[in-house]
Formats: sequence, structure tokens, C-alpha cells
Amino acid sequence: MAVRKLKPMTPGTRYRVAPVFDEITSSTPEKSLTKAVHRNGGRNNSGRMTIRNVGGGHKRKYRAIDFKRDKFGIPATVKTIEYDPMRTARIALLFYADGEKRYIIAPEGVKVGDTLVSGPGVAPEVGNTLYLSDIPLGTI
Repeated sequence: MAVRKLKPMTPGTRYRVAPVFDEITSSTPEKSLTKAVHRNGGRNNSGRMTIRNVGGGHKRKYRAIDFKRDKFGIPATVKTIEYDPMRTARIALLFYADGEKRYIIAPEGVKVGDTLVSGPGVAPEVGNTLYLSDIPLGTI
């Protein structure tokens, strides 16, 4: 994920950097993989404010991320690279060969159209997931 350095207009913006959204290919998330997040805004179960200075902000939907990558041997194609409001990393939408869709955290260097595979015995390429014992020595 690239960042750009802002011009120092004031002392507060002297060392400020901002994310670049060049790699994002879709602005709408996959609806079947999102769910609403209920935020309480510092209120308890009876609605009384118990914590001050909490609340506000923009509505956000949670994207269900597949951290396990447990579909072994089934190739997946990267359809989109998306922005995730819950984290600073970009996420990638994978379409598996059996028709399932899943989000993963997008590794640096993965582009739309790449094919990713997970499981034992797959090639140690960018985006593939394999066991730690299967990764050759010296691989970055």
C-alpha cells in the first residue's frame, strides 16, 4: 500500500502522509460477505452514557475475512482489490473454482486476475498459502 507525502502547509502537516487509493478496483463490497456492526457510542444496556467522548463517525460494515485459508487445492481468482474501513490493509475478493467467494488480506504484489492456491505442496509464490515446513529456506 503506497503513501503520499503531503505539502507542509502548517507545522502540524509537516510530516503527514496519506494513503493512495490507486490499487483499489471496486468501490462497493460483496454484499454476502458484509454484516452490520452495532456500535454503542459509550452507552450501556439501559441507554445511559457511561463513557464520555465515544461515538460518532461514519457507518461501517464489517467484511468477513478468511484468515484460515483452508480451501486446500482449489484455485481462486482475484476479482477485486478493495478498501476496508475496519483495517489499514487492502482486501482482495477471491472467486474460488467451486463458486465460493471469500475476502483475504491482500498481499503486496497481488493484482486483479491472479490465481491463488492454498494447501500443502503449492508453489511458494506471492499470495499462495502453504505450511511453514513447505516454504524453502531463503524465501522472502
